[in-house]
Amino acid sequence: MIDRQTFHLRPEGEKAFGYAQAVRSGRTLHISGSLSVDDAFRPEFPGDMAAQIGSAYAAIRRTLEAFGATMANVVKENIYVTDMDSFIAANGARIAHYAGLDLPATTAVEVRRLAFPECMIEIEITAALPTA
Repeated sequence: MIDRQTFHLRPEGEKAFGYAQAVRSGRTLHISGSLSVDDAFRPEFPGDMAAQIGSAYAAIRRTLEAFGATMANVVKENIYVTDMDSFIAANGARIAHYAGLDLPATTAVEVRRLAFPECMIEIEITAALPTA
C-alpha cells in the first residue's frame, strides 16, 4: 500500500479534465501544472505573462498551504511557456515568489500551446514537505 493523498484545489474542473491538483506521496508533494485560470477554469490575464505567472503561483501557494508548506519547500519546478522571450522578460515576477529563499532546480521549456490557448505559462512543482 502506498502512502498517498490526493488533493483537489478546484474539484469540479479537475475531475472534468481528469487530474488532481496535487498528490502527496510520503513527504513529497507533486503539484500538477498550474495555469492562470480562475476557479471556474476560465483563463485569466490573456497576453500578460507577468500576471499569468502571479496567478499560477497563487494556485501553487494555496496548494502548498493545504499541506502545511510554503514556497520554501519547493525543490523543483518545471515551467512550460508558449513564448520564451515573454517569459525571460517577465522572469523577475517568478523570482519574486522566492524572495529570500533558495531557488529550486528549474527547467523552462517553450511549447506550442497549453490546455487553453490564452494561457502562456504552466508551472509544475515538486516540494519536500515539512516533517510532522
